[in-house]
Amino acid sequence: MRKIAECCIGARVPDYQRYGTPTVFVAEKASGYSGIYYAYCDICGGMFKFNRWYRRISLICPCCGRKHTGIGREIMFTTDDRSILPYRLYMTVIEFKDKIEVRLTYDGMRFDCEKEKIEWYKNVKEVFAFNIKDERADWKQIVEGLVVGETAIGYYTDVKEMWQKTALSFFHYRRIIKSGNLTILLRKLRACINQHMVNKGYSRKAFYLQGNESCRLYGSILAIARKVRFWDAPVMPYNGIGRLSFKEWKEYRLKEQHLPENWEIHVEKIMKKEGMSYQQAVLQVLGLPNTSFVRRNLTYENIFAFMHAYSLPTLAMANEASKTFISMEPPVDRRNIYWNIDTYKQKVMQICKFIRTFYAQYMSVMTWKHIAGKIDLYIDTLRLWECADKITKREFCKADVPLSHLHDWLSVAVARQDDREVIFGISEKLKQSLRKNINGYNFKCIERKSELKKAAIELKNCSAGYARRIGSHVQIVVVVNKEGKLTAMLEVREHTICQAKLFANDEVYKNVAVNKACIAYARSAGLTCNTCDIEAMD
Repeated sequence: MRKIAECCIGARVPDYQRYGTPTVFVAEKASGYSGIYYAYCDICGGMFKFNRWYRRISLICPCCGRKHTGIGREIMFTTDDRSILPYRLYMTVIEFKDKIEVRLTYDGMRFDCEKEKIEWYKNVKEVFAFNIKDERADWKQIVEGLVVGETAIGYYTDVKEMWQKTALSFFHYRRIIKSGNLTILLRKLRACINQHMVNKGYSRKAFYLQGNESCRLYGSILAIARKVRFWDAPVMPYNGIGRLSFKEWKEYRLKEQHLPENWEIHVEKIMKKEGMSYQQAVLQVLGLPNTSFVRRNLTYENIFAFMHAYSLPTLAMANEASKTFISMEPPVDRRNIYWNIDTYKQKVMQICKFIRTFYAQYMSVMTWKHIAGKIDLYIDTLRLWECADKITKREFCKADVPLSHLHDWLSVAVARQDDREVIFGISEKLKQSLRKNINGYNFKCIERKSELKKAAIELKNCSAGYARRIGSHVQIVVVVNKEGKLTAMLEVREHTICQAKLFANDEVYKNVAVNKACIAYARSAGLTCNTCDIEAMD
């Protein structure tokens, strides 16, 4: 056993500038009482309670007037009042024959918000154990000689599971250090891990973690744990990428909600049982083919695209579709991140569903080259098919409709379905706000299914397939000219015009007068335009 690095953060003196010791501790009351905070000022020893904390940048103690600034620096903050907040921490890296340990010893405090008092702790211990021999990593916490927390680590879910359980999650990477250096400590730890894995027969890996410094120390330790468990796995961006946090990256780039539950645990089991590499095991768990194309191109960020592409009937189609799906994914704009990604996911899932639904019928002509140029058209076709009743579907089976005519055939067939009237759930206030007379054109919201069917037939479009979607979030607005003739149709979603079509799905901008009226209408009704169907006019 030998000590290879050490670092000390904080002291008994509440002085951040000299020792890196936090000067105020803050906890948000848990158990559903969000927005209630308790704080302890270590300068004056005063405890106080408050329920508003603007941007969580600074905090002024009402007892002594001291201003504390910087979460992870002068301010030690937790959203879980069960957490022990460390104010003085000693960190060492110990090397053994077959493992390396990161040991933490710290003094800390915890709020008892129910009793409105503070509990103080000395010599709390944590151990991050990186077992090279068994290729596993574990963490445990010891308080007053008792193990109060213990778990296996090294999975991508650790960031959430370990947050505010370990003292490391409270420390900003660029905080003032009493003695030692975090950068050097982590560098020596990575070098030591690498050397042990090389001695075991593996190649040397780079797993330096960049990004958000507020959780870089915490993220770096978790990244090392993951490498020990999955040596040949790509580095997980625990600190986020660009302006995305790791949480946002998981949801919007990795799209973890579409992955099998506990998929990485299954990957690990297969690796150990079958002797597979990480990538091979991932392919098996996700049901992807083990081909050179997939192995070469699969990344965390395109798992969603590959999973849906390879649900298609043929391997050749899946290969081409995966390329298209990857190229389709929009850059993430945090201002409308949900809209961008959700729209993309829906488009991928719907076009795959369309192919699986109609492939048997159109096997000889349905190629990805044909589909790729008409994705939006065939998504509309699927929407119409889902609105078709049993009679319409029986007629389709008898009609021998060519693929190129399928959309138009369904548009007419669905519009003519003799089903009962449906009144859409649109409030009177919303209908009034969408009813306008602009430049001689009447704009009004369609209120019932029969109106929608009539409008779909007159304008020769697929809007009849929108019947199930119309309500408080989606509305169809028709445009009627001075002669009372139906001229155009708008799709309004969440106060945004996302489609604007003339007869036979021509774009509104092709009619200058209607285009001008639609621009004025959007302004009058308080709507935004997010469609290329309408062009801004000078």
